[in-house]
Amino acid sequence: MDAEHSTPDRTTPEPRRGRSHDPEGRRSAVLEAARRLFAAQGYKGVGIRAIAAEAGVTPGLVMAYFGSKDGLFREVVGGGTGVTEGVLDDPTVDREELPRALAHDYLDRWDRLPAHDPWPALIRSGLSHPPSAELLSTILDRQVSEPLRRLLGDGDAADARIAMIRSILFGVIMERYLFAHEPATSVPTGTLEPVLADVLTAALTGPVPERRTPEPEPAAAPRPLAREAPGASGPAVFTVFAALNACTARYRTLIGRVVKRHGISLAAFEVLSALHATGAPYRRTMGEIAAAGAVSAGGVTQHADRLVEAGLIERERDGQDRRIVHLRLTPAGADLVGRVSDERRAHERELLAGLVPGEQRQLAALLDGLGRSMTEGQG
Repeated sequence: MDAEHSTPDRTTPEPRRGRSHDPEGRRSAVLEAARRLFAAQGYKGVGIRAIAAEAGVTPGLVMAYFGSKDGLFREVVGGGTGVTEGVLDDPTVDREELPRALAHDYLDRWDRLPAHDPWPALIRSGLSHPPSAELLSTILDRQVSEPLRRLLGDGDAADARIAMIRSILFGVIMERYLFAHEPATSVPTGTLEPVLADVLTAALTGPVPERRTPEPEPAAAPRPLAREAPGASGPAVFTVFAALNACTARYRTLIGRVVKRHGISLAAFEVLSALHATGAPYRRTMGEIAAAGAVSAGGVTQHADRLVEAGLIERERDGQDRRIVHLRLTPAGADLVGRVSDERRAHERELLAGLVPGEQRQLAALLDGLGRSMTEGQG
């Protein structure tokens, strides 16, 4: 029989079938797929299903290997370029040569960064994903702060040097390699390297002024009471309320888009919310809705007509006084409020993703204090 019609060699394993019986091979395939996708789309842009499909395995298998998307991301990033690798711990590099060795190694490895290295994805994700920011901080502590601490010891001067070296290294990443800002991205490595070494030398060995205890100031003469609240200046007040107004406008725009997908306006949804807030049987008069601040008194009737037509509310005459008309949520209206509220909470979590939990609690406390101050100011 000639070669054209010969039977294929059955001893040669098929790649996909062979990998299905090779746990380590499948695990490596998942890591490679995750590395490619995370590098291209960042943490938030990639899901477990997409990674599984890229690797040719099931989503359940990915979860079995790594437990969660966070667990997989941590392992992927752990195999990346990092910041300084072992330069700071290299016993052959003395302290005087360390800045130049660090500048050379740092720029050389980042200039040759593989296309699918996950570190850029980690840094970009850290800007809006708190777990990524926490992971990034942990790695920087391990790769930069801890070796420098062993070299410099403890104290305020060491803290200042470590903070500056981290900021320099991380600033070069952002300017030259992630955002490609000019002139950082176009300066030849051979020109940038000695300048970076000089800056690192100053951060590592330059003088750090000792902290001085300020001498007590003489007691100031009493000043007339200010018309503004303590600690507030004119520009500061303007900045605070300008920021609040801007955040409110963006938030209402976002929620308006959410409710619009359900075929109603934001003002109409606020009528539904005002009814739902009363609890079962979800009933209020139009005057009560207007008094609650949901919509203006003139707009309640207009929105009520449309909501009745959509089957989301009903009009009911009061059993004691037929002149009084109540608006009541229908089951369809209550269901819509629940669905929109779920979507809204999901978007709210995304809006706050740039703040770590401690910052979120601090912001809530500050806004609560501002609310009390505004209420007392009207008393």
